[in-house]
Amino acid sequence: PQVLLALWVYATVDGIGRVIQAMIGGVRAGKYSRGGRRYDIRVNLQDSDRASSADISRIFVRNNRGELIRLSEVTKILEKPTLLVINRKNRERAVGIFANVLPGKSQTEALGALESLAKSVLPDGYRIVLAGSSKTFQESFREFGWALLLGVVIAYMILGAQFNSFVHPFTVLLALPFSLSGALIGLWVMGLSLNMMSVIGILLLMGIVKKNSILLVDFTNQRRGGGLNPTEALLEACPTRLRPILMTSLSTVAGALPAALALGPGAEARAPMAVAVIGGILL
Repeated sequence: PQVLLALWVYATVDGIGRVIQAMIGGVRAGKYSRGGRRYDIRVNLQDSDRASSADISRIFVRNNRGELIRLSEVTKILEKPTLLVINRKNRERAVGIFANVLPGKSQTEALGALESLAKSVLPDGYRIVLAGSSKTFQESFREFGWALLLGVVIAYMILGAQFNSFVHPFTVLLALPFSLSGALIGLWVMGLSLNMMSVIGILLLMGIVKKNSILLVDFTNQRRGGGLNPTEALLEACPTRLRPILMTSLSTVAGALPAALALGPGAEARAPMAVAVIGGILL
């Protein structure tokens, strides 16, 4: 009978990988100094010998018998499209999208349109995650609500200790909704959006309006302490406190007017804050 002997010649995957890395990517063979700095000495193929995928197949690798064979004898090259850079966020693959908001549009509208588009376009297993300024925008507005609520509670507590009453602080804080509506009306009239600068203006506005209320309520209580009934005390306190309230309010409006007009470079970023303050004080 005839006996056939088959001899398998192969190369390890580790050996193939090290050869391709050395010839294509290069390996550091040493260092040298020049001008007080240290530089790497990297050894690899010349650019003309590693310009195409066919050049990889001509690289020699040692087989299990220690012989040099061409890489094409033990490997096969398959070309497939792939990403040049793979970005990850929280250990998940991510693709970043950057865009600017059109004039006359708000960031809230842009994010809402993006979320609705993602629901209709993205397949199962894909989702959108806000990052950068968009994430800061949403977090800031969430924190703004808590800051506003906490500020009102703390103001009520301080006013309660000042007036020694649970009713008068509530009377003082009744002016806050009017200031908020005035700020929103001012932003709507000027065609501005509710952003971080306008939110800062609203917080500033709360303090100014609360101060005006304190002037009026405190003086009314003094008149009531002199023996007047609430109606008579108000009829005397309101005209008396009108002048200082108008003086401080008009001076604040005059100070915020240049920023509201958005004159000069970068002024459009400060305009929402000034418009919110002016609208709330005027109302």
